[in-house]
Amino acid sequence: MTRNEPLSRGRIAYGELSDEELMFHVQEGDNRAFDILVGRYKNRLFNYLFRLLGDRIEAEEFAQETFVKAYIHAEKYRTVARFSTWLYTIGTNLVRNRMRNIKRRPTMISLWSDDMNSDSGRWMELKDDSSRPDEDAEQRDLKELIQNSIEKIPPKYRPSFVLREIDKLSYEEIAATTGLKLGTVRSRINRGRKYFRKAIAPLLANDYRLKGNGS
Repeated sequence: MTRNEPLSRGRIAYGELSDEELMFHVQEGDNRAFDILVGRYKNRLFNYLFRLLGDRIEAEEFAQETFVKAYIHAEKYRTVARFSTWLYTIGTNLVRNRMRNIKRRPTMISLWSDDMNSDSGRWMELKDDSSRPDEDAEQRDLKELIQNSIEKIPPKYRPSFVLREIDKLSYEEIAATTGLKLGTVRSRINRGRKYFRKAIAPLLANDYRLKGNGS
């Protein structure tokens, strides 16, 4: 079998393959393998981009463009990085370029302690992935509150914050995704936490006060 000859699909149990194994098949010309990767990551990627951009239509467009670039440049992928890290890098760069051009699970969200070097704190639970039709109003309100607070984080700090606190990537993975040094990643996460905590505190207080009054 030559390098450019597609692998026999009849013998492949796609669902049992790792992301990295699927990418090997994509590099061999197997489009079905890429469809599986899109299915695995379309919701996660959309949610990540939506939290950066704050606009659903833009997030959908950027997610589609990210997958298109990942497919076109599949031959550039190397297993020195996880596929998810490589995919997020493409999406992050697209958002970064956009911001530059215009000049401007269950998932847990932490309300951190004042120790900026600590990951400890109070936690709020959010259901991961896209909203479901049966999702209750309280969960939707909480997600909106979280998103509004994230949007108040300056764009410079937002990607590192979201990758750490929403997507739970390690500091090393975030450094690989953003191209930043490890110390810079830690600094930007901490700065993002400060902006997030400052933004969400009055919103939470008002939200709980309304609930306490039976509104």
